Amino acid sequence: MTNNPTTRENKKKRLNWKKVFTSFIIIIIVVCLSGGCFFAWSVYKETEDFSTQRLLSGEASKIYDVNGELMYTYGSDVNGKRENITYEDLPQVLIDAVIAAEDSRFFEHDGFDLPRIAKTLITNLAHFSIRGGGSTITQQVIKKSYFPKEEQTYTRKISEIFLAIQATKEVSKEEILTLYLNKIYFGRSTSSIGIAAASKYYFNKEVSQLTLPEAALLAGTLNSPSAYDPYYNLDLANKRRNVILDLMVNHGYITQEECDLAKQVKIENMLSQSNMASDNALASYVDLVTAEVKEKTGLDPAETQMNIYTYCNQEIQKKATEFANGETYDYTDEDMQMAGSIQSTQDGRIIAVIGGRNYKAGDKNKATLKRQPGSSMKPIIDYGLAYKYLDWSTVHTVVDEQKSFGSYTPKNWDNSFHGSMPIKEALLQSWNIPAVSTFEEVLEAASSKEVIADMESLGIDMSTEDENLTLPYAIGGWANGVSPIELAGAYATIANNGVYIESHTVNYVEVTDSDKTYNIDKNIQAKAKQSIGDDVSFMIRETMLSYSNSNSGNYKYLKGIENIGAKTGTSNTNSGASKDLWMTGYTPDYTCSVWMGFEEKALAAGKNTSKYKAYPAKVVGELLKYLEKNTSDKKSYPDKPDTVEEIKILAGVYPYVSPNSSTPSDKIYTGWAKKGTGPNETAIEYNINHLSSFSASLSSNGKITVDFSEYEPANAATDENATEATKMYGVIEYVVEISDPNSHDILHTATLNQSSGTIDFTPSGKVDVTGYYRFHKAPNKTSNKITKSVGSNKADNKVNYTITSDGTTVTNGSTTSSNVINIKVNAQNSSNKIIIQVFTMDGTPAGDETIFTGSGTKEFNLTPGVQYRIKISESDDVKTITDTITFTIGNSDTSTE
Repeated sequence: MTNNPTTRENKKKRLNWKKVFTSFIIIIIVVCLSGGCFFAWSVYKETEDFSTQRLLSGEASKIYDVNGELMYTYGSDVNGKRENITYEDLPQVLIDAVIAAEDSRFFEHDGFDLPRIAKTLITNLAHFSIRGGGSTITQQVIKKSYFPKEEQTYTRKISEIFLAIQATKEVSKEEILTLYLNKIYFGRSTSSIGIAAASKYYFNKEVSQLTLPEAALLAGTLNSPSAYDPYYNLDLANKRRNVILDLMVNHGYITQEECDLAKQVKIENMLSQSNMASDNALASYVDLVTAEVKEKTGLDPAETQMNIYTYCNQEIQKKATEFANGETYDYTDEDMQMAGSIQSTQDGRIIAVIGGRNYKAGDKNKATLKRQPGSSMKPIIDYGLAYKYLDWSTVHTVVDEQKSFGSYTPKNWDNSFHGSMPIKEALLQSWNIPAVSTFEEVLEAASSKEVIADMESLGIDMSTEDENLTLPYAIGGWANGVSPIELAGAYATIANNGVYIESHTVNYVEVTDSDKTYNIDKNIQAKAKQSIGDDVSFMIRETMLSYSNSNSGNYKYLKGIENIGAKTGTSNTNSGASKDLWMTGYTPDYTCSVWMGFEEKALAAGKNTSKYKAYPAKVVGELLKYLEKNTSDKKSYPDKPDTVEEIKILAGVYPYVSPNSSTPSDKIYTGWAKKGTGPNETAIEYNINHLSSFSASLSSNGKITVDFSEYEPANAATDENATEATKMYGVIEYVVEISDPNSHDILHTATLNQSSGTIDFTPSGKVDVTGYYRFHKAPNKTSNKITKSVGSNKADNKVNYTITSDGTTVTNGSTTSSNVINIKVNAQNSSNKIIIQVFTMDGTPAGDETIFTGSGTKEFNLTPGVQYRIKISESDDVKTITDTITFTIGNSDTSTE
């Protein structure tokens, strides 16, 4: 017998349908039971750990400045700028307004309002979704405390009810209302979370001072804080406030007259600017503090309540912000940006930062952004490391000359070359070629890895730089560069004899809930460490101090600041236009680094900083002067390390040699070196040639002419490189000294660059003329001296004669007693010619002139009563001296009575 396949298939189908139906029923039952159990379990789990402590509102974290004054209160979705109050702080008008607006049966129900819930349930079922509403004030407190970010679900709503009932049993209605007002939003801003913050945000007053229209406005925002924020939707806020006032009338809290009067008050007249309007001046510092707290504690001050004590100097922070925003100096270009950092030099404590122009909270803090440093790093990476690895002294001579380094040919900013100079001059003028040459030698003596380690020991993050440093790093051609905070920290380390202390803003942090304190500054100070060496750092510091007070270029803006060390910096675009501008300066008390420049978009549009080059120096100068003026407890730099000594060397000579006794002062450099690296030899003593002959005489115009034996070689008088001696001491000078032969006082000195010449001096009598050789730069190093006598004494410039009449001397203007006169002449030299001439007063000769040589006497008979003039001359064929006398011949007749 065979089975019918069709029959078997039909039976199977009947059996399958039965099983399917049965299974379906079972599944439904299981699902329902499971859902019910899960629902019940969910509600149980959400409500089993009820605690009144969980209902409390945490206040916002606060930041305090260096003086312990509150400078900032955090705002966040969790805490806002919240300050908790008590029920006693609440005015009755506010209580009435909130109850009327949010939960009219609040003081009557047990945490939930059944009619409100029923109404809401019908609405939600009609829309097949949970559309909210129906929650009492107690339920809203529960939601804020237990489910602040959860989506609305039926289990959540039921959990709220259970927890609300529990809360009502354990907490008074007054406490619940206070908890509610301390938690709830009153507007869009996190500055309006909690009634205390909202009262200050909108009206700048305490909660207890709220009036009826103000209370109604605040109560009106609770239904939809974003929609009814009067700073954003004034009309809607006004309508909502009036609705609340009407509700207060309906519930009997106020009269209609009070309602009408309150409605007449314009909301815009009630509103005040936020009491935190000054936050923007502090915003960059606050952002830096926040980042530091997160890094050091692992906690977010916007989410965990804490008190943060910082080193912020609010006055200097606001002053720096004014500079950055162009309020102090007009930058003319709105795209110009500024960043900077100011810290205590000897402890790493940042007292102010410049985060950028018109900085707002949350902006990219430009004080932390890296920029190419230009010449700012030259004192450290070039010459500082030369002190470390090459054993150079601070007065080492470098050379600025045309030079190429393979395919790399650096240029100076003036496209010129300036020869040999000490390091401080190269830094003052910021010449590039000596810096590159120095860095080349550093890289030959030390590896890139060692140089990178040196930079990192100063607090400069080198992780984004090239592993193999190239020569452009010498003059600021870095891959990314340094930030103002890093550069200020690095130079503070140098000023502090190389002791590196991490730059930081925070002193300590107190976490409110756990009573835990993070002693950030204490931990940082304990980790202070030596960086590139106290000897090297001291030498860098002294080098910078030696030129920063030069009053040259942009350093003139630092004039008046005591013990200032500073360095400018400029980086250029590929086209050669200036891009980044820097000035970093330090004193024993504070270090300030300021960057100015344009962002990439502005640079791409062709903007550059050429006309702003003085601004960073102006800002640094003003800030440091302000700090110096307002700092009473001033510090000093750390003492010189024992590993450093002062040396004197002969300029331009390496290996170093000591100057000798005749080395000219401008050839002697005094500076610092590591012990044992100074000079071991003394400079060679060079002699000057012997003067073999010298002559002096008076010229026809009364000037003195001189003639020396010519110095060998002849070009020693014009070429400093003529001999080894002139290289050191300078050119040879032919010196003429004219002196008084009696007192030996120097009357006149002249120098010639040739062996003969006329001296621009006319002697009035006999003088001594001395000639000798000397070196121009070593005036104490002279040859032998030869002296000649020139001219005659003053007495020798007169004719020696006497005139007598009848035994009586005839003087000028006198009248003789006789008409016979005798003239006696004594010539100064027996070969001199004497001429005597007699004239009447009208110029008529009274006889022939008398001529004789040497001395002689002549008698003249003259006419009585006539006035005569006698002229007597003496000549040596070179010079003639003359004298005249006038007198009257008396009447020779006499009478007797």
